[in-house]
Amino acid sequence: MKEVKIIIFLLFIVCLSSNLLLSQEGRGEARLKGIVVDEMGNPIEGAKIELISLDYNLKMSYISSKKGNWSFLGLGKTVVKIISSKNGYMTTIIPELSISGIKNPMQRIVLKKAANIEDIEKENPKMLYLKGEELYKQTEYRKALIVFKEFLKKEPKLYKIRVNIGNCYIKLKEFEKAVAEFKLVLEKLKQENSDLKGNKIAASIYASFGELYMDKNELEKAKEYFEKSIDIDPSSYTLSYNVAEIFFSSNKIDEAIKYYNLCIKVKPDWQKPYIKLAYCYINKGEMKKAINYLNEFIKLNPETDPQTEVAKSLIKQLSEN
Repeated sequence: MKEVKIIIFLLFIVCLSSNLLLSQEGRGEARLKGIVVDEMGNPIEGAKIELISLDYNLKMSYISSKKGNWSFLGLGKTVVKIISSKNGYMTTIIPELSISGIKNPMQRIVLKKAANIEDIEKENPKMLYLKGEELYKQTEYRKALIVFKEFLKKEPKLYKIRVNIGNCYIKLKEFEKAVAEFKLVLEKLKQENSDLKGNKIAASIYASFGELYMDKNELEKAKEYFEKSIDIDPSSYTLSYNVAEIFFSSNKIDEAIKYYNLCIKVKPDWQKPYIKLAYCYINKGEMKKAINYLNEFIKLNPETDPQTEVAKSLIKQLSEN
């Protein structure tokens, strides 16, 4: 029992030291300000402006004033993503914006009115697809679903869009509808070529099936589909990593270890799975293995990345216990 308490305490220290280190990064004396307007140039009050550092664990938000103004204080040198949203408008994203430590130009953000179905029907297929992808990235799954269906209506031969439709259904927890979409695509793929080996679309569908059954807490079925997915496309290290992440987040540590190792087998010079394997072995109480993986992570990870210091600190803590 004492050993379990030590492991839990160490994991708490990992999270705490990581958060303390990262929360201090990205801070400074700089200010970023701007205005949010509609397509006619009128200021929008009550828009939510979210700032997310791409370098550090720094998130800030602001609600625009009556004149559409917003600002963030206490910023340091970093690269940020800015997400602007309000009900009735399309979410606008600035994916990368460099912040200097001193002075930054004013940002003007334009929010477009949310499209209704009549507007969507007028779009050409290419624009529909891009709009659906953007909505999906913004977690607007219901709206993305409408757009992808409209695309399919215009381009029925491009049946592979049903994968996007199925993924929307998964996010909306409408699992039976998701399964129906995926099965239709698999049938078409098999008609074109009965051997699915190397088919990345088929691999992604089986991975989606696995995620679906994980959501339903049907672990054995999930494993079956994940294994099919990787068997079809064993060259995809990101696929193995994502499967490992799903198992790790569900506290299925042994399964996570299996897939993190598969990822390393395909791409041994990628640092991410090494630190995750260290966390897996900390959970199992196997500290020597955890330290070995942390050392591998440090060899591959940039010295300037705060996570390198976290890993070094963790090695010291594990070595002392």
